[in-house]
Amino acid sequence: MDEKVILQHLKDGSREALSLLWQEHSANVLNLAFRMLKDRDQAEDILMDVFVQVPKAVQGFRGQSALNTWLYRLTVNACLMKLRAQKRHRELEEEKLDVLVEEVFGKDDSREESFDVELLEKGLAQLPAETRSMLWLKDAEDLDVRGLAEIYKMPEGTVKARLSRARNFVRNYLKEYRQGA
Repeated sequence: MDEKVILQHLKDGSREALSLLWQEHSANVLNLAFRMLKDRDQAEDILMDVFVQVPKAVQGFRGQSALNTWLYRLTVNACLMKLRAQKRHRELEEEKLDVLVEEVFGKDDSREESFDVELLEKGLAQLPAETRSMLWLKDAEDLDVRGLAEIYKMPEGTVKARLSRARNFVRNYLKEYRQGA
């Protein structure tokens, strides 16, 4: 079914459209929440929270972005609120760290750099949760800058600058650690 049709049905309160949205996107919402929170129970809570929000939140959704981008934005916001409330900083999981390493060090240098995954995670953990999640969505989930700008409600230039600063920070963190070790 076309996204615009689904969107209209959601705005009309259709449970079938909500069920279809769940079938299509719940795994992605759960995956993103888990990657941000690193806790399965909390990720499942976020999943439920996001889909409970959908019927009300969809009324303000204008359809200028894709439904999955909008759901990612709801998910990121819910996760960030949870992280702020708990004042907990979670680290990114190892599964796609190699992609992040390539982006941080560059494709040619990443294989030559010897690094400790635990140390890399410590460097990533130094970043604010929002920046960590932005880096994850860009490098590991392959979202484009435009989608990130929509999710985080900031200009594309700001997204690019934050990503660049984050990569530089992690690169320098690892270099300083190696020089001091």
